[in-house]
Amino acid sequence: MESSRRAAGVAMEAQRRGSGAQIADDIQRLGGVQRKSTTLRLIEPRGGIGGQAGVGVWSAPSTGSGGGGIASPLTEQNYSKREFWPGGSMSSDGLFNFPAIKTMELTDSAGATVIINLAQPVTPEATP
Repeated sequence: MESSRRAAGVAMEAQRRGSGAQIADDIQRLGGVQRKSTTLRLIEPRGGIGGQAGVGVWSAPSTGSGGGGIASPLTEQNYSKREFWPGGSMSSDGLFNFPAIKTMELTDSAGATVIINLAQPVTPEATP
């Protein structure tokens, strides 16, 4: 009995609302505009791109100065060539004075010399 009541309710709702296609047809008839049936134009099939050999121009990397970069790794050959800032660098509490490196001389893996210049350390201001 319950299923028949549910079916009657669904049928009544469908009758009142109508189907989407039926509503669209009714609106078309009221407006007087007729639908035009059109078809898509045919596109000619195209073939794939044929295989071919790649072409490129290779140029050897420059070995002269400028733009060559540094060849990693960098290695320090002689510790005695280091230069230190006079006065060193004080710890933040003022108890320790550490040596501060000014200049280091390193050698890259290609044998070129690399010089690193470090800034002078700033001494921390004493807190009152």
